[in-house]
Amino acid sequence: MKREQIVSYFFIGLFIFIVYELFRLFSPFLHAIFWAAILAFAFYPLYRNILNRFRVKRTLAALITTLIILLLITPPMILILFSLTEEAVELYQRASAYLTSGELERFFENLKTTASTEWARQLWSRLEPFRQNMVDALLAFTRRMGNLTAMQIIALSKNLLLLCFNFFLIIFLLFFFLRDGEQIYRFFYDLIPMEQKNKKTLAGKMNETFSAVIRGQLLTSIVQGTLAGLTFWILQLPIPLLIGFLTFLSSMIPVTGAATVWAPFAIYLFVTNEVTKAAILSVIGAFLISLSDNFLKPVLIGEKTKLPIFLLFLGMLGGLKIYGLTGVFLGPVILSLFFVLVKIYHEEYQTHT
Repeated sequence: MKREQIVSYFFIGLFIFIVYELFRLFSPFLHAIFWAAILAFAFYPLYRNILNRFRVKRTLAALITTLIILLLITPPMILILFSLTEEAVELYQRASAYLTSGELERFFENLKTTASTEWARQLWSRLEPFRQNMVDALLAFTRRMGNLTAMQIIALSKNLLLLCFNFFLIIFLLFFFLRDGEQIYRFFYDLIPMEQKNKKTLAGKMNETFSAVIRGQLLTSIVQGTLAGLTFWILQLPIPLLIGFLTFLSSMIPVTGAATVWAPFAIYLFVTNEVTKAAILSVIGAFLISLSDNFLKPVLIGEKTKLPIFLLFLGMLGGLKIYGLTGVFLGPVILSLFFVLVKIYHEEYQTHT
């Protein structure tokens, strides 16, 4: 083996080892880095507009953009956090009162009386032995909650500190991603060992997909969360803000989506003889809240990424399972890059064989 080969192998091995150690070094902050990058990508046009219109330095333009983002995000976050906390406490109190007052038993009796068909009665008779065990378990859980209050307060304070740290880390990284975004992009762009035209195609597709997924997914989630919260508020149902927030999160889940939140409430209202509210919630939930997902995502994401709907769906579902919430954004990007690389391979290699 020649000396040049030994040096090359050593360099490659050392480089891979250092990259692996860098990944381990930054792995605790990957979520913060990802969300800072998402925000920087979404607000980068605003940064460029400030930079060009006011003729200021990059540092000042990045600082102004970061402050604007803070003003846009922080007050609603604080308001939502306090409102969600209040409604979560209300939900716990309602659940506790519901369990201890015997309402759960009456709920099961109503459910039993609605089982009008033979198969429903047979199914209910099989579930009957488990009913009392479930009631006892829920009552025991409710009693334990009082003893766990102090522990929950400690856990909440720890989570709150961690949340605050991650929030400030995201804002800190956001400033540098805005200010040095072009240099960071150019650094990684130059590292790609491909022809210039192929690198441009790859980078353009990534930019297009990220833009479509970020704007499409967030807009769809905001629309569905707003519709769900307004529906609960108009029907005078409890915790509308919490329902809107949970719908915002659940709308990113493929298959069930927003129905994960509104459907159980509709079933509960029907069983408790709130038939009118149950019917209204079911109609609005099915034909407005959930159906808006089928109209918005294909238009905002599918058409711009040029991905088939079923592949987009599988990419989001698989990304959610592997990477968590960030996988909703990463899944379509990985799919798009795969098809771009297949196209490049076909043009550069197969045509020459």
